[in-house]
Amino acid sequence: MSYQLLGQDLHETADRAKKFFSENYGATSFECEQPIYNDLPLKPTWQAKMKTGYQLCVNVQPSPFSPTLYEFVNKCAQRGLPIKLWVAVAQGAANATFSADLKQARDAGVGVVQLAEDGSGHEYHRAVPISLFALKKTDLKLVPKQKREEVKTAEATFLDGSPGPGCQSICQELEQVTRRVAEHSYNQGWWKSAAGAGALTAKFFGQDAWAQVLEEMEKRIDYVIMKTKSPNLSKQIIVRARAYTDWRNAVSHKPKTQLQLISRDAKLRTMFEATRDLLIEWYVIAKPLKLIN
Repeated sequence: MSYQLLGQDLHETADRAKKFFSENYGATSFECEQPIYNDLPLKPTWQAKMKTGYQLCVNVQPSPFSPTLYEFVNKCAQRGLPIKLWVAVAQGAANATFSADLKQARDAGVGVVQLAEDGSGHEYHRAVPISLFALKKTDLKLVPKQKREEVKTAEATFLDGSPGPGCQSICQELEQVTRRVAEHSYNQGWWKSAAGAGALTAKFFGQDAWAQVLEEMEKRIDYVIMKTKSPNLSKQIIVRARAYTDWRNAVSHKPKTQLQLISRDAKLRTMFEATRDLLIEWYVIAKPLKLIN
């Protein structure tokens, strides 16, 4: 390969980078030192296509981060571009600012891999799609300790380039906690009886349609009693949970174009944040009921 922008001392690293991402990530259709858009401040060493629909950009350079990468990430984030940006450095590449550069790269969602002479790579951390990185991160201090692993895993799945499964995980957690609150409050006798209705069973609360459980809770729970048991429970917050029972319909279609991927990722960022924030409110409701420590 004839590199025009890359220094001679990094040519072998660039060759290894292409092979590494082809073999380890299934990247195809590599282009060398081509602009993504003319107004972006970077012509990455390699661009390639990925099966997930995201565009892979790999810049070979002496250190993990630079002001140019910072500007590039910011401009791509403003447009919501579905790009995974990696930096590839040579084995032994280190200077006085290497650790600080690594931290900056991680904070910007830039993946960093160090390539050895045999072509193997040590990944310090993986790239986050720029279109997803604008996600507002979870304040774990607001999440009960016993639930932090579930929330962190859902967020990591989302940021790793699987926003659909990440949203599904956080929504499933919301479903579980609302079902538990519904069943517990019913079993405690805090629901009003319905004329002609039989007793509700564990199957209803655990297996029947989530929307139906929330609808019954909204209609029959005694809000006066609940104010003394869990003051944050209200009709409004049950209605808000009901809005998420059919969320899958909005994001079930796989994007076919880059514009569709940009639009989907923006919607999923909003969905994840809103669902996660509502989930934290339900944790507050569940805690005085001793359903969560």
